[in-house]
Amino acid sequence: RAGEAGKGFAVVAVEVRRLAQSAAEASREVKALIDLSGEDVKNGTRLVEAATSRLEAIHAAARNSDAMVHQIAEASSEQAVGIEEISRAVREMDEMTQHNAELVERLNSSIARTEAEARTLDELVDFFRVRKDPKGTRRAA
Repeated sequence: RAGEAGKGFAVVAVEVRRLAQSAAEASREVKALIDLSGEDVKNGTRLVEAATSRLEAIHAAARNSDAMVHQIAEASSEQAVGIEEISRAVREMDEMTQHNAELVERLNSSIARTEAEARTLDELVDFFRVRKDPKGTRRAA
């Protein structure tokens, strides 16, 4: 009944309907893509949280390692001081040992002189032997 104008309107209405369906389909696809992107963002967030947790653990381990290295350095310094003290004590003991050896040599020399003097004294004393005579009195030989 509308005639030629109605036919044109019907063609336009069909095209509008097709465009609306196409827009609805595109809208569904966009919604699906947005939902997929949302899931990807959630997964990405979980991965970032896991990476953050691991990085924090690595950072804590690095701090712990740093503290251990400082403790090792301090212990090494203390050991170096201890080794120096031991070395000094060993040098002092060596000096004392050498001094004692020198004293022993002097003592041996003194003992040898004393023995020589004792032999000489024995020889002198033997010269003055005293004998008893039959009456019980002593007399020089």
